[in-house]
Amino acid sequence: MTNQIQKKYWIAGLIGLVSVTGAYLYFQINKILDYTLNFKGIRNVKFDKNANISFTIQYEYQNKANIDVTLDSQEYEVFINNQYLTTLKNVIPNKLSGSKPSIIEVNLNITKDDFKKIKLNWVQLLLQPEKIEIKTIMKWKVRYGLLRFPFQYPYIVSLKEVISWYVPAINKI
Repeated sequence: MTNQIQKKYWIAGLIGLVSVTGAYLYFQINKILDYTLNFKGIRNVKFDKNANISFTIQYEYQNKANIDVTLDSQEYEVFINNQYLTTLKNVIPNKLSGSKPSIIEVNLNITKDDFKKIKLNWVQLLLQPEKIEIKTIMKWKVRYGLLRFPFQYPYIVSLKEVISWYVPAINKI
């Protein structure tokens, strides 16, 4: 009889441990999804003779959870004025430290053929950059131990905002 009582306590304790662990992970995952993403800059801008552009975009990701996670893969769909431009992929894992900011870098290579896919009003591009919308749909796969979960984040800015990161005087126009 005491064996059955001890077995009940072990089962109840195991159920309690699994429940507490599950609740903890649930709250941590919600904190991971409640993140802050800030644009930090563009580096290594290069133009080649064929009018191709390459550069590295840096973001700062603030992981609000107390746990470190790994950003397993990244996919970015880029649109200009709701017209598809290109898709970027990165499968190099990035560690996102718990309760700390982490830098995420994305290398971008755009060819002149990419720009042929979209119709841009060049006058508007030059005279009204605030009306040129750049939208990026970020699709990330995050891993914590054996658990993997996807999440998506739209990031929308105007061309004027992007230019203002480098030329502050444009905000006065």
